[in-house]
Amino acid sequence: MNKILTVALGAALVAASASASAADANGSFFINAGVGQAQYHVGHTDGLGYKLDDKDTAGALRFGYAWKVGNGFDLGVEGGYANLGKLVAKYHGENEDASLIVNEKADIEASGWMLGANGKYDFGNKWFVSARAGWFRSTADASYRYEEIYADAPDYREYASGDADGNGWYGGVGVGYNFAPNFSLGLNYDNYHGKAKTDLGSIDGNIGVYTVTAEFRF
Repeated sequence: MNKILTVALGAALVAASASASAADANGSFFINAGVGQAQYHVGHTDGLGYKLDDKDTAGALRFGYAWKVGNGFDLGVEGGYANLGKLVAKYHGENEDASLIVNEKADIEASGWMLGANGKYDFGNKWFVSARAGWFRSTADASYRYEEIYADAPDYREYASGDADGNGWYGGVGVGYNFAPNFSLGLNYDNYHGKAKTDLGSIDGNIGVYTVTAEFRF
C-alpha cells in the first residue's frame, strides 16, 4: 500500500507540472490514484465462533490514454495495479476451567495488475460519469496460525503461508467533477473478481472497493 501512495505522489507531482493546454484536442494521457475501503464478499461465519474482519484500506494506480470520440464521450485504454487490503478471520476458544485455550488466525491479502478499457461521459457542466472493465491478474498471499495452550502440558503451535496467482476480471463505475481541464476528483466503485489456483485447489471471490480518485491528464 505504501508503494502505491509513494508512486502516486511522484506521478501526481510530475503530472501537475504539465499545463492545462497539454491535453490534445483529440485525446490525452492520464494517470489516476485512488484510496478507499475494500470489502471481501466471502459469506458469514455466524455460529462458527470466528470473528471476521472483511474490510480494509485499498488503493489503485492507473495509467492510460483516452480519445475524444464526440458528443461528450471519451473512450480509452488503461493499465495499473491495485492493492485490496486483507481479509482476517480469528477464533478463540477455551474449556470451562481454562486448562485448554485454542487460538486460530487466518488472513489473505489480494492484489494484482490490471489491463482494460474505460469510458467517460462529460455532461458539459464539469460533472461526468465513468465506467471501466478488464483483465485482473490477481495474487493472493495467505497465512495461517494455530495454537493450543495447555495448563499442564506443552503448548502446540503451527504456522503456514503461501501465495497463488490467477486470471480474473474487474469492472467499475464512478462520478466526478472537473476542477480544471487537466484535473478531476471522483468517487468510484469497483468490483474485483480475484482467482487463485494452487495444487490444492482453486479460490475465487469478489472484492468491492469504494475509492476517492484524483486524476491528471497531460
